[in-house]
Amino acid sequence: MKLEIEVADLGLPALDALACDAIALFVGPERPLQGFAGYCDWRLCGALSRAIREGHFTPEAGETLLLPTGGRLAPARVFSFGMREPVLSVDDFASQARRALDAMARAQSLFFATAFPPLRGEVAGQASRLWLEASLRCPALKQVILGEARSLQRELVAAQLALGADLEIVAPALRVELPPRPVNVLPSRSAVIR
Repeated sequence: MKLEIEVADLGLPALDALACDAIALFVGPERPLQGFAGYCDWRLCGALSRAIREGHFTPEAGETLLLPTGGRLAPARVFSFGMREPVLSVDDFASQARRALDAMARAQSLFFATAFPPLRGEVAGQASRLWLEASLRCPALKQVILGEARSLQRELVAAQLALGADLEIVAPALRVELPPRPVNVLPSRSAVIR
């Protein structure tokens, strides 16, 4: 079976809609936690922040932490991958991607969600290709990558074509809004049951 990668906009609605078996977070030195780590920490009632504050998890040392979600999120496990500093080089991002994907494979996660750490410059332009290269060695069947969905999809498709990779990239669902319901000026009449 080939790998399927779905993209979604980063936010609480996407986090609450996840139906995967695990979450892979990149946690950097920023406090308070930002991005995907911040959203997950919010849903976990600050469990990740407490682990950092109490010294059980030191992201700056490159540690990895596994947290159970206790039903606060649909996925049962959150893997937090500490990063010593912001991602500054292509090699650093490639190393972080391989580290996370290898850990998810060892944990036998076949369907997980993640988001790229904050990236700038040359690294941002090559992140999708580097992620796909690392993902093709991983036995996962499906990934959800959260971020700016439309640009992620464009970058991942370009990387897929450049690599000639046999995988499926699923576009984000279009948002459909219904017209507002008319407001009744008169109270509605309903049957009275006696």
